[in-house]
Amino acid sequence: MKTINPRFFLVFLVISHAVFAQNNAPVQVTAKPLKSVLIERKLSANAEVKALNDAPVSAEITAVVKHIHADVGDVVNEGDVLLTLDQVDYELQLAQAKANLQSTHARLQQAELRLQRANELKQNQYISADDLLARETELAVQKAEYQRLLVAQKTAQRQLAKTTIRAPFNGVVSNRTAQVGQLLSPGAVVLNLIQTQNREVLAMIPSQLVPTIDQAKELRFVNQQISTPVELLKLSPVINQQSSVQKARFKISGELPAIGQTGQLIWRLDDAMLSADMVVKRKGQLGIFTVDGNQAKFRVLPNAQQGRPVPIDKTLDWQVIVGGRDRLQNGDAIAVKQD
Repeated sequence: MKTINPRFFLVFLVISHAVFAQNNAPVQVTAKPLKSVLIERKLSANAEVKALNDAPVSAEITAVVKHIHADVGDVVNEGDVLLTLDQVDYELQLAQAKANLQSTHARLQQAELRLQRANELKQNQYISADDLLARETELAVQKAEYQRLLVAQKTAQRQLAKTTIRAPFNGVVSNRTAQVGQLLSPGAVVLNLIQTQNREVLAMIPSQLVPTIDQAKELRFVNQQISTPVELLKLSPVINQQSSVQKARFKISGELPAIGQTGQLIWRLDDAMLSADMVVKRKGQLGIFTVDGNQAKFRVLPNAQQGRPVPIDKTLDWQVIVGGRDRLQNGDAIAVKQD
């Protein structure tokens, strides 16, 4: 039977003791209060600055374009003349309507005089009841005809006014399709006018984030040129089936961005978030390491998802291990050094 060399046994004991001491030495870590490692919860959605009205201006009558008074890029005010159409046919129609009205007015006056004379003759029984009734009927017919022609005259005046196409609101001409000499028909688009006086931010909010809009501390429209506060005007209750978003309209409270600018709707919440790089995985569970006396304590975060910030209660009084946690296990001895 072989005997163990005492010298070898001594070396073995020294090495074992060194390994044991190394394995049980406190892990050097750094820690910070939970509040100092939290990040503000900030959400975003695609947004665009839209004009309140972006309207095609159309002709209402059949006529030839005579003059164009506004072109692409021109800024116009409500009531400014945009186009004038040929008026000759409509001036003739109005003249005819006036002549018809004057003629009927003369017959109406004659019918009134005839009825007045008939009433005088009736007192002396010089006219029959049938003749009196006929004159009363004649007057009623002339009154009705006069009213019909009066409406016809107003209609002709209205048609003549439509030969002048005016701006319905303050805006800028974005496109022109009408040409001088072109015959227009009712409904033909002559130009496109974008309202500049009123503008809104239209955002596409993911449906799962809609409830957070009411909780927002601040709402802003942000892009490379501008960051301006906005206020919610209306949130559509309809969810787009393809993209799962809901449209929301926002009033611009600060500096007005240019119409057509795209960017992000940014809103901030009171909820605190733990950065994704603070989360580690142990035994299939996600969590963080905190200081528990002289030991590391692994705290499971049930709502954590790999690679995403985690909502967390910012009132928790934890010292979170931020350095030296890569190889930590729950219950390991630690020595906290100043960060």
